[in-house]
Amino acid sequence: MSKADQEMDRWAKEVKRGAVTLAILALLKREPAYGYELVKRLEQKVSFLQLEQGTVYPLLRRMEKRGLLQSEWDYEIQTKPKKYYALSDEGRRALEMMSRTWDVLSREMNGITTGVGMQ
Repeated sequence: MSKADQEMDRWAKEVKRGAVTLAILALLKREPAYGYELVKRLEQKVSFLQLEQGTVYPLLRRMEKRGLLQSEWDYEIQTKPKKYYALSDEGRRALEMMSRTWDVLSREMNGITTGVGMQ
């Protein structure tokens, strides 16, 4: 593996780490979901963020511990119970701030990488 490949791997991991939090918050803004469902939605919408269930569940627990998410078990289902996650009020505020920051950063980075708007 070349040094450029190694650097790409390191960079991609760092970008994914922040992007997946934003993506999960954005998906949960629409409706509550359980972990496996979030993994499947992410797979359908963003190929760059391909995640394992073993990565998503600890992240969901950390986000809940930080107050961004709230959860509730659904025991009404015929199969085994599922834990559904939804945004808390703090999660909604965090999503709004993160989305604005992502928009600005994306626009500025596109300008830098394409040279558009640069003098």
